[in-house]
Amino acid sequence: MERETESDVVRVIAQLKKEIIERKWAEKKSRDALDYAESIIDSVKHPLLVLDEERKVISANMAFYDLFTLTPGAVLGQSFLKLADGLFSFEEMKSLLGSKLGTEPRIVDIDRNFQFVGRKFLKAGVQGLQYNIKHLRFAFLTIEDVTEQKLVEARLKKALEDKSVLVKEVHHRVKNNLQILSSLLALQAAGIEDLEKKRVLEDGRSRVLAISAVHESLSANGSVERITLTGPITRLVDNIDSIYDDGVTCEIDVCDSSVSIDQATLICLVLNEIITNAHKHAFIGREDEAKRIAVRAAAENGHLIVLVSDNGRGMVNTNTETWSETLGFTLIRNLVENQLAGQWSVKNFDGLTHELRFRITDDYDLAPADGAEPLSN
Repeated sequence: MERETESDVVRVIAQLKKEIIERKWAEKKSRDALDYAESIIDSVKHPLLVLDEERKVISANMAFYDLFTLTPGAVLGQSFLKLADGLFSFEEMKSLLGSKLGTEPRIVDIDRNFQFVGRKFLKAGVQGLQYNIKHLRFAFLTIEDVTEQKLVEARLKKALEDKSVLVKEVHHRVKNNLQILSSLLALQAAGIEDLEKKRVLEDGRSRVLAISAVHESLSANGSVERITLTGPITRLVDNIDSIYDDGVTCEIDVCDSSVSIDQATLICLVLNEIITNAHKHAFIGREDEAKRIAVRAAAENGHLIVLVSDNGRGMVNTNTETWSETLGFTLIRNLVENQLAGQWSVKNFDGLTHELRFRITDDYDLAPADGAEPLSN
């Protein structure tokens, strides 16, 4: 009987030894796993913390301590929102940690002045994690410092704003200089009795004003790359009306498509030649109030189609070799075909109708190379 009791005691002791060994082995494995997990956390570039269900800090990496100049002794085991006298106790963080956590991360942007480290722009994200054993729930809190990125963006934005202001000022000064030149030409033309010389000066003045119309529109809206045509064309027509003052009504119906600054300048120069030609020749001998010039522009499949028509007497001399050799028509053809890489046609019916067609470019810097294919109708 005593031997059976001793045998039972030996078995119990052996079982206890086995359980103790297994428990120590499990504890060792747990410590190794924890050490491995903490090494992974420390290897993360951005600040990372592990929080328990009560939002107490279980672990944090060195990036977190370095960013906020904190020590592990003041962080581990403490409520995150109460760290360093409430350093993180502000609305964005309270909202982030107070919500129900899921497997998908929630992210908030933070712009705040922190004690000891100054103003910081942060992206904070929290993600829940449920551990299978004992249904333990943890949260990963990541904090990315994007201060330098924000500062770079702010400097770039400021540089762009400064550039826009500078370009606007340049256009304003160019516009003023062109208007001064126009005034000088007007004064010179007023003192000349020779009609042919006066006409030459007036033509030069209208061309200066055509370029000025673009710079005036750019100065008004501050654009640095592209511009809608309504503004410069309206200014161009008003300038021409102020020169001729002959009772001709000009109607404008232009789409709001934007073109490059170079294209806008070339278009205004072309329209200046066509419209001034209509003022000078289309309504000779007419005193009625029905004299009309219409300017229309529409976008179609990446092209701009511009129509300029008048209800004048049309082309009296139908010899194309005669009128096509004039300076104005030569200038129109060169601008449309060589500079805008477009097409130009004239219809002589109930007045003249000019049709211009060219491609709207994204970056218009250079004229097309010699031999470039014309645009198809």
